[in-house]
Amino acid sequence: MGSKIRDARKQQNITLRELSERSGLSVSQLSKLENGKARLTVDVALTIAGVLHVPVASFLFSPKPGMQARRSITRAGSGVLHEGNAMVFEVLCSDFRDKTNIFWRVTLHAKSFDENGGWRSHSGEEFIHVQSGSLELHTIHYDPVVLQPGDSILFDGEMQHAYVSLGDEPAIMLMSNTVPRDSVPSAAVG
Repeated sequence: MGSKIRDARKQQNITLRELSERSGLSVSQLSKLENGKARLTVDVALTIAGVLHVPVASFLFSPKPGMQARRSITRAGSGVLHEGNAMVFEVLCSDFRDKTNIFWRVTLHAKSFDENGGWRSHSGEEFIHVQSGSLELHTIHYDPVVLQPGDSILFDGEMQHAYVSLGDEPAIMLMSNTVPRDSVPSAAVG
């Protein structure tokens, strides 16, 4: 997973020292993460992803083959909150170590493309279901689309995209980011 952080950092021409200054993580800690000598936690991955403006899903997946009997519950308002680019992410059902989806309840306050941090992209797919407010989704290959409460969209995360909240209230949405099929071992693909 560390190589994915290094690749994202280098793609943006950011040095370890610059990433350290922006994230509050030490150069030593970042180096260990990039070289696979330290374990990447969800909180650290979220911090780095926020600085690099890439979805945390890009850093966290390492699926294992075989069927498992697991479940995860997040009680209302108890998910870990992360803020950045006029968005608040509440991490939902995060206690699975090896998973193929990340789930969020996202509150979007950004009223412009720039306020949301501009374009973002990541591997896998992204699913959005609008719960309240009005969301304008910008993608590099399509005209912006406005989604109202109850509307959903699924798109390739590699396509550059950005979000804008329309109206007076923030847009609140459920979001899921998935791992691309080619990174899941063939025995696990059904």
